[in-house]
Amino acid sequence: MTADIQTAAPQEESDFSFRKMKIAFAILVGTLFGSSILPFMAIMLLTLPMTEEFGWSRTQFSGGLTAMMLVGGCSAPFLGRMVDKIGARMMIICGTFIVGLITMAMSQQDGSLWQFYFGFAVLGFAGTTAIGYGKIIGALFNKHRGKALAIFGVESSIAGMFAPKLIQFLIDGYGWRGMFVGLGIIILSVIPILLLLLKEPEAPKIPDAAPGAEAGEAPGLTPMQAMKTRDFWFILLASVIAMAPAMGLQPHLIPFILSRGISIDTAVWMATLSQFAMGVGTIAGGFLMDKFETAKVAAPFSAMTALGLLFYLFLGAGTMGFSFLLLATIFIGFSGGAKRPMGTVFQLRFFGLKSFGSLIGIQTPFQTFCMGVSPLLVGMYFDKYGNYDLVFVILSVLMAITFLLYWFLGKYRFTQDLTPVERQTPVGAMTGANAAMKQGGA
Repeated sequence: MTADIQTAAPQEESDFSFRKMKIAFAILVGTLFGSSILPFMAIMLLTLPMTEEFGWSRTQFSGGLTAMMLVGGCSAPFLGRMVDKIGARMMIICGTFIVGLITMAMSQQDGSLWQFYFGFAVLGFAGTTAIGYGKIIGALFNKHRGKALAIFGVESSIAGMFAPKLIQFLIDGYGWRGMFVGLGIIILSVIPILLLLLKEPEAPKIPDAAPGAEAGEAPGLTPMQAMKTRDFWFILLASVIAMAPAMGLQPHLIPFILSRGISIDTAVWMATLSQFAMGVGTIAGGFLMDKFETAKVAAPFSAMTALGLLFYLFLGAGTMGFSFLLLATIFIGFSGGAKRPMGTVFQLRFFGLKSFGSLIGIQTPFQTFCMGVSPLLVGMYFDKYGNYDLVFVILSVLMAITFLLYWFLGKYRFTQDLTPVERQTPVGAMTGANAAMKQGGA
């Protein structure tokens, strides 16, 4: 009897254990209230008051978002590697502290563009430490990873639902300067929760080491192995292109809606509805990730985004124009939300957990370059032509390209529990990273 007990396999910890739920709570609070989401969400409501007070053009104002994205992207390779080397917890807590301080400091701007750009550049640098959250979540859940990533991906939708109202309330009551102070206090208040509850990721282990790897090593390809695959570049290119509409329109969408004869109250409510639709889409995307063993599931959502972008061309003050605004908001919000958990799932299922931070760091500069340049280009187009019509057509075409990229992705290299697929083949078949390299190579 004793021998049977000693040789019995250890029981796998539930995805819903108390320990995991405490860590999950810390992640949810941290990403919702302690990241750069809140100051980022403020951008769309700061366009008019700050440009009117300081006399900036739309292009100059858009440069703040450009600085945030470019600095965040350039620092991502370094910060991603640091997450893998010294730990996600330390990086996240330090980043949260810096984000809170710089958000408060931005209340002291005097109209100098360098101050405005510098503040958002620091937000981009410190906010990039949130890479660590993705690694912790990826290691924390096994059976329900897609659903878990979806649930924690909803945090930006939740923030998006209440943030516009909160930010507008702070601006109306205390001005945009008081708004920055208030957001900074909220962000800093999260740090004690992170110190108490956030833990380092416990990576799943490979029972028998793959060639060239030590026994018990976290499963996954090295950065060089991943970059030699076609899937790496398809995923990267699709994610870069998808950033163009998501970020390019961020500081311009509410002014565009107002220019079509729609009230500011309606525009703000549409921003809230967009975040609600995004949250619903995020949950749907997470469930689809757990149900279907193919990356092609992302393709239809790109088509939905493309269609929603075209709906913006028909906005107007009448009932028909409002109907198109409603459809565009729902389509783009839902489809954008659905692809949130997919990015992390693709990272894990194609390349594993071993170099998660490093690979995210390699990909991020490309993504953030597009994120930073897109609003600047949209602003330049508006300053020259006085409208956004052609912008929506171009962005719709770009989303059609991402449809094709997702459709032609290969098969996953890792199972749901991050075991290399080759390990389930008969004895003598290729295993580990060597097989992964030969399967779906460039």
